[in-house]
Amino acid sequence: MTANASTICAVGDLHGDLDHALQALRLCGVVDAVGKWSGGAATVVQTGDVVDRGNASLPLLHLLWSLRDQAAAAGGELLMLMGNHELLNMQGATHYVDPEEMSHFGGEAAWRRAMHPQHGEVGQRLSAQPGLAVRGVGACRTLFLHAGLRLQVGAAFGSIEAVNVALSAQVRANRGALLDARSGPLWWRGFARPHAAGLEEDEACAEVRAAVASVGDGAHRMTVGHNIVPFIATRCGGALHMIDVGMSSAYGGRPAAWRCSTDAVTGDAHVHALYIGGEETPPDLCHACGEAHRAHTAHALRGGDPHGDCRNYCLPGRRGASRRLRSAADGGDSPAGTWAGRMLAALGVEPSATDQPATVEQQQPQPSASNHVKTEF
Repeated sequence: MTANASTICAVGDLHGDLDHALQALRLCGVVDAVGKWSGGAATVVQTGDVVDRGNASLPLLHLLWSLRDQAAAAGGELLMLMGNHELLNMQGATHYVDPEEMSHFGGEAAWRRAMHPQHGEVGQRLSAQPGLAVRGVGACRTLFLHAGLRLQVGAAFGSIEAVNVALSAQVRANRGALLDARSGPLWWRGFARPHAAGLEEDEACAEVRAAVASVGDGAHRMTVGHNIVPFIATRCGGALHMIDVGMSSAYGGRPAAWRCSTDAVTGDAHVHALYIGGEETPPDLCHACGEAHRAHTAHALRGGDPHGDCRNYCLPGRRGASRRLRSAADGGDSPAGTWAGRMLAALGVEPSATDQPATVEQQQPQPSASNHVKTEF
């Protein structure tokens, strides 16, 4: 599909992979074969985490900044948001930087100087990038950010502009609640992994919708990166879209993009997950995870779940009486008959007949040795 002004496209975490970044932008239809902007007046949002893990963080940043200028000159927009890895670099944390790239740049001290949010040649530009944005028209109007906007943050600031002004100031001062590594908008994982955050699904979904409404501007959904899912997917009946598929080669990933276009006749939003082999409407994450674990072959477009990432998102936690498995209305009184029991069965986990409080270790997702669960904090 050719990009146009009524279409909004987004790409998730790129993590230092220049080639896959260009392929993802080509899926959006905005970059030509030689890496120049060809999207005209189209809008593309990149949801942060351009840097770290891969071996081309700085070349990728400079490419995207150049494309941003080219897009503006053509009447379009490439909007780059701040992610937690941009923040980490501006805070002087270099443990996720590719060692060879950092060495070629001049070493750790030189890297930290360049990333300083007030004085560094790279950090000054990164600190000016917004953390949140609403883009798209009509039914495609969407709130984009790296991780997740908690309702208390949205309600406290009341607008995206206010959050972004405060975020930039806090980044440059390296202190403030918006930088919090568990609940800040560059870090919050609770909407993607509600059970690990001690939330019921309906609690998390209600907060997603309320948080979107709290900053106004007509957005219909929240679209985020940050948490690697096996394929572009949704939660909360489409109120939350997750687009970080670990596309960087550092994760063994593949290019993907998210696109929304408005139907010219009905005004409805048509959202698609874009892959090299084609496109589809993003599925509900846990429903698709169940299908993936029941299937004998990988899905033609989205593949399967080779790293076991579904376990991080779709296994409910055990939090005592207030965190019980779904009720009999979801399919029976026994754990095997509940929604949660069916999900456990689809993932190959035997449901328990009891729901006793678990240890802290048991309350956390139990990833396989090779999966993509992120534990930066």
